[in-house]
Amino acid sequence: MEYWRIHRIVPVKLVKKEEIVVKGNNNNDSPNNIFKEQRLLAIYGSKTIQFVNLIINYYKDNLQPPKVSIVLESRLSPLRDWIHDVKWLYDNINDSMSTSTNSINSESFPNFENNPTELAISFAHNFVEIWNIQDKTCVYSVQCEERCILYSARFFGDTRNDLILASGTVFNQVHLWEVMKKNEFGDGFVFKKFIGHEGVIFGVRFSEDGKAISSVSDDRTIRIWKTDRNDKSNPLILYGHMARVWDCHILDNYLVSISEDSTCRVWQNSINFNGSDEIRDVDCLACWEGHVGKNVWSLAIDPSRKIVATGGGDSGIRLWSLLSVTNNKIDSDKDLIRIELPSVDSYAHLEENTREHIRNFVLVDYCTVVIATNYGHLLRYSHETKEWLSLYSSKELRNYTMMNVSNCGRVVCCGSINGHVFIISVYLQFQTIMRKTHQYKVFELFVEETKDPNILYVVSHAVHNEIYLSKLDLNCNIDSEPSFEMLYKLSVPPKFLLMSLAFCPSYYLLICGSRESGLAIYTLNSLIPSDMENPIIELSPIIYLKKTHGNQAVTSVALRIDKLKNNDDDMEEVLIIYTSGRDGGYVKYRLRGLSILNSKTSSEDIGKEPKIIQINGTKNCDDELYEDTDGEYDVDSDNPAKESQKKNLTLEDGLILEQVYKVKITKGWLEKIVFVDDELMLLGFYRKRFFVYNEGKKYEMFSVACGGAHRMWHFKANDKRMDKASFMFIRKEDVYIYSRESSANNEGFNECKLQGDFHGRECRIVNYLSYPLDLDLRNVQEYENPIIFATGAEDSLLRLFQYMPGEIENNLVSLCSIKKHASVIKSIEWSYGNELLLFSSGANEELRCWKVEVDLTSTYPLVNVNCLEWSSCPAVSEIPETRIMDTSVYPINPSKGLHFIAAVYSDSVLRIWLFDEKKRKFFLIGDAKFYFKCILQVHHLIISAAEDSEKAGIILFTSATDGRIAIWDVSRPIYSYLDLYDKSSEAVNSLDLGEPVYSYQAHQSGVNCFAIRQISEFNNLYMIVTGGDDNAISIAYFDILWDTSCKENDDNKIQLIIKPNNKKIVKIETAHGSSIQGVHILNDTKILSTSLDQRLNLWEVNFYNQDEIDNTKNEVGNYNEFRLIQSEFVNVCDPSSMSVLNITDNILHVTIVGIGIEIFKYG
Repeated sequence: MEYWRIHRIVPVKLVKKEEIVVKGNNNNDSPNNIFKEQRLLAIYGSKTIQFVNLIINYYKDNLQPPKVSIVLESRLSPLRDWIHDVKWLYDNINDSMSTSTNSINSESFPNFENNPTELAISFAHNFVEIWNIQDKTCVYSVQCEERCILYSARFFGDTRNDLILASGTVFNQVHLWEVMKKNEFGDGFVFKKFIGHEGVIFGVRFSEDGKAISSVSDDRTIRIWKTDRNDKSNPLILYGHMARVWDCHILDNYLVSISEDSTCRVWQNSINFNGSDEIRDVDCLACWEGHVGKNVWSLAIDPSRKIVATGGGDSGIRLWSLLSVTNNKIDSDKDLIRIELPSVDSYAHLEENTREHIRNFVLVDYCTVVIATNYGHLLRYSHETKEWLSLYSSKELRNYTMMNVSNCGRVVCCGSINGHVFIISVYLQFQTIMRKTHQYKVFELFVEETKDPNILYVVSHAVHNEIYLSKLDLNCNIDSEPSFEMLYKLSVPPKFLLMSLAFCPSYYLLICGSRESGLAIYTLNSLIPSDMENPIIELSPIIYLKKTHGNQAVTSVALRIDKLKNNDDDMEEVLIIYTSGRDGGYVKYRLRGLSILNSKTSSEDIGKEPKIIQINGTKNCDDELYEDTDGEYDVDSDNPAKESQKKNLTLEDGLILEQVYKVKITKGWLEKIVFVDDELMLLGFYRKRFFVYNEGKKYEMFSVACGGAHRMWHFKANDKRMDKASFMFIRKEDVYIYSRESSANNEGFNECKLQGDFHGRECRIVNYLSYPLDLDLRNVQEYENPIIFATGAEDSLLRLFQYMPGEIENNLVSLCSIKKHASVIKSIEWSYGNELLLFSSGANEELRCWKVEVDLTSTYPLVNVNCLEWSSCPAVSEIPETRIMDTSVYPINPSKGLHFIAAVYSDSVLRIWLFDEKKRKFFLIGDAKFYFKCILQVHHLIISAAEDSEKAGIILFTSATDGRIAIWDVSRPIYSYLDLYDKSSEAVNSLDLGEPVYSYQAHQSGVNCFAIRQISEFNNLYMIVTGGDDNAISIAYFDILWDTSCKENDDNKIQLIIKPNNKKIVKIETAHGSSIQGVHILNDTKILSTSLDQRLNLWEVNFYNQDEIDNTKNEVGNYNEFRLIQSEFVNVCDPSSMSVLNITDNILHVTIVGIGIEIFKYG
C-alpha cells in the first residue's frame, strides 16, 4: 500500500464460504472442519483505490484464533479528484450471494459468482464516475448540477438504476440526486435538498432501507431527515456532543454517533414516533467514554447489531455492547421488582387495621434480602423463590431499625433507638443476641470479617459520638448464644462523624472515614491486660487525615494487600487504602512499614495523640490527577513544601503513608468502592440514577433510574460482568429491587479493548529509560531489563509504556497514565539517585518530580510500575504564561539524593535547580539571560575531573529561536551553591550564572534538537550536532579541556577551556524537506535525523581535525562531508521527538512520536 491516508474500507456483499473436512489422526477421532471465508474489499483514500482479497481460516469447533491473510489485488490510481465514497454495483441481487462456493480465478482479479462488476466513485467536486473493475476503465461519468465542493458523500443502492448520492456540501446543505438521471444540460438532477445545518457537513449516512438519512456537522448537531420526495416534515435534531460530530449510523430505534469530543453516543431515534408511542425523557441513551484526548474517528457496527467498534485518535480500538443500552440502562418500573410484605397474619398477631410497612432492609446476596418492618419484625425474603421467613421480632426495633449485614451473609446486625444492638442469624444457626451497648440511638453499624471466619468485629456508633468495637464469636451450637464482648472504645477527633469503615485482619488496622472528609487509622494490636477492672480499651487513631475529599464525606473505604520492593531489594507487604467521596472521586493511599505493627507492646498506643495531616488547607482538593478537572480542583503551588508533605507522611514508629492516586469519576456522588473478582467497581449516583462503573475498563456497566442519592439502598454482585447482581432501594415509601441474571454471551464479546491506546493528541516528547552500569532492575539473573519509555503530549498526560519485542501483536503495553499537568508536557528526563526519578515539565511553568517504582517479579516479562508524585517546582517567572521548553537533569551527588536540573524558559531565561530527594524540594541555584528570544533546547555535558581534582566539569549547551548556540561553563556556580547548601542544609540565595563562554550561529532560525558526543580517538574533542527549522543539520567540533594555568589555591581551579576545533561549521542546507525534530549520533561518522517531512535518515559524515575546510559550499557529495546512506518513511504524522535506546552494541531501538508512535530497529 502507498503512503496515503485510508479513508474507508468498503466490502462487497458477497462472502465466499468453503468448508474443508479435516480427519483426525486416528480412526476414532471426529473430524475438525475448517471454514474458509473470502471477501473482496475496496480500500480508498486520497485519489487511490486499492482492491484487497481478505481470506480467513478458522475451525468450527475449536477456540483457536483464526488465521487471516491479505492479498493485494489491482489498483485504481491516480484518479482525478479526492474520493469521498465508493459503492460496489451488481448486475443482480439475490440471497445466494452470501453462500456462494464457486472457485476463485486469481490470475487478475477474484471472480466470484454474482461478484460486482462495477464500482461507483464519488468525488470532492460533486461528480460521480462508474468504473469497470475488470478492465479498469471509466464507463460512465456525470457531474451534479450543483457544482460545489463536498466535505462528505454517501451512496445508496446496489445497481446503476437504484443509485442515489447524498452530497454534504460546504454550504451547510445535503443534496440528494440520482446518478443515472440527467437534466437537459446533461448534469445530475438534485431531487431533494436538506437545509438547516449551521456548519459544513462532515458526514452523511443512509438507513438500511434508505427511508432516512443522517447528517452531522460543524454545528455539533445530528439531524435525521426523511428521504421521501413528498415529505416536508422537520428533521429530528439532536444536541449533546461537545465538539464537531464526524459520523452517525441509523439502526432502527437507535442512532450511534462519534465526535471530536472523544465520545461515542447512542441516541433514541424518535423520528417515526407518533403520539401513542412512549418517548423517553432524554434523547441520549448512552455516552461511551473510552478514548483519551481528542477525536473518535471511525465507527463500525456488526451485522447482528449487538456490537459497536470505535477507533480513536489515540490509536485505540474499543468494543461496546449495544445490548447494554437496553439491558444496562434501566428506566422503566417494568424492569423492577416491587417488594410487598406478606400477609401480617403469616408472621405476627397485630391489631386490626394496623398498617405494617418496610422500615429498613439489607441484601444478603443477590437474591436474598432481610427486611425490618415498622413493628419490629425481621423477615427473610428470596425474590427467586418468593418465600418469606420470620427471623425475629422485638418491640425495641419498632419504628426505628439500623441494619447491616456481614460479607459472608450469615449475620445481620440491628441497632435500636434506645441503644440496643441485636445479632441475628440469617439462616437460624444460633440464637439471637440482644445487648444494651449504648445509652441512646444507634446511628451506624458495621460488620467486619477477621482471619477466623467464625469471628466478626461489630462496630456500633451512637449519639454523642460513642463508638464501640465488639467481638462476635460464632463458634457455638445452634441452640446456644454466641459470645459477644465489647473490646474497644474508639476516640475520634473533634467534629468526626463516622460514616464508613474497613478492617484489615492481617495487621489489625481499622480505617474510618467521616462525614467531614476525615480519615482516621487505628491499630487494634493492643492486647487487653487480664488484671484491668474495665477490659474496654480506649483507642486513639495513629493517623488522622483531614480534607481527604475536600469538604465532602468519605462514603466508603476498601482495602487490599499488595507487595512492594523496599530499599534492600526485599519484597514487603503494603496496605492499599481506597476511599470514595461525595466529591465524585476516589483516592488511593499506600501504607508502608506494616511489619512494625506486629512488634508493638501491649500498651504502646493507648491514649497516644494521633499524627494529624491536613490534606488540603483550602476549599480546593489536591487533585490534578483528576481526569475530569473543571477548575474546582487546584494545587496549592504557593507552598511546595506543604505540597510535598501532602503526598507522603512518615510517622515516628516507621509507618509511611503515601497518596498514590486521585481521580474524579463523576459530577455526582461516589458512594461505595467494591472489588468484584479483583476488579475495582465504583458505585454512585448522578442526578436521578444509580450507576456501577468499572474503573479498570473505564465504562459504566449499568445504571438504574431510582430517583437520586438520598435514600436507603444496597447492592450485591456475584461476578465482575454483573451477570448476577441486585440493586435494592426505597422510592416513595415503596421498596424495589433490580435483579439481573444474564448469560456471559449476551454482550457478544469478552474483551472491550482490542488495541491499546496512545495519546489522544500530538505527543511532544519521548524518552527511554536507560540503565547505568551500576543499576540493574533485574531481581533474578535471567531476567532482562525491560524496555520502558515515558511520553508527554498535548493532552497533558504523562504516560509510561513497555515495549516487548517479538512477533506478537499489541506489544506496546501501557504501564500507567497520569493527568497532573494542566497543559502540554514538553520535556521528560530520567535520573538515578537514591530512587529512580522522572522529571516532567511544560506549559504554565510546571516542573514536577515523580518517583518510579519498577517491579519485575510478579508478572515478568511484563513489569509492574508505580509512579508517585514526589514534588513540584515553584513558579518564579513574572509572566504567568511562561513555558518550560526543555530540561536536562544530572545526579550531581547520587548518594545524597541531589540532582541538578537545567531548565530553559520561554521568557529567555536559563535557570538551574537543585532537587533534594530527602527533603523533596526544589532550590534555585541560579539563573542567567543571554538571549532575547525564546530558548528551545538545553543539554548538559559532564567533563571528567582533572587528575588533581574530585570535581567534574559541567557544561550546558542552549539554543534559541534565533539559531544561536550558547555554551555555558556552570561548574563554579553549581559547586559553590552545593558547598553553601551542605553547610546550611537549607535554601540559600541563588547565584548569577554569568555569561556563556562561547556562542555561534548554527542555523538561520530555531534550533529544535541537539546531540553531543565525544570523538572516540580524541579525549578532548566533542561533536555537536543540531537540527533546525531551516531544514539543515549542522556539525561543530569543540576542544574542551582543563585550564592548567590556574594555581592550586585558586578558586577558579575548576575552569574549562572551550574552543572550536574548526573555523567552519560542517552543514547540509537541505537535509530534509521540512523542520528537523530529532538528531542522534550513532558513532563518530553516522547520524540519525528525523523531520516533519516524515523521513528517518541515516547520514555518514567525515570527521575533519584540520583547521581549514575546503571553501567549496558544503552540499551532498562535495568531499563526501555528508552522505545519505538510508532513508525510511515514518508513518507518524508531524514527528516531534525521537529517542534512541542501545539494546546491544549493534542493535538500537529508535522511537519517533508525533500524532502516533513508531519504533524502528537499527542494526
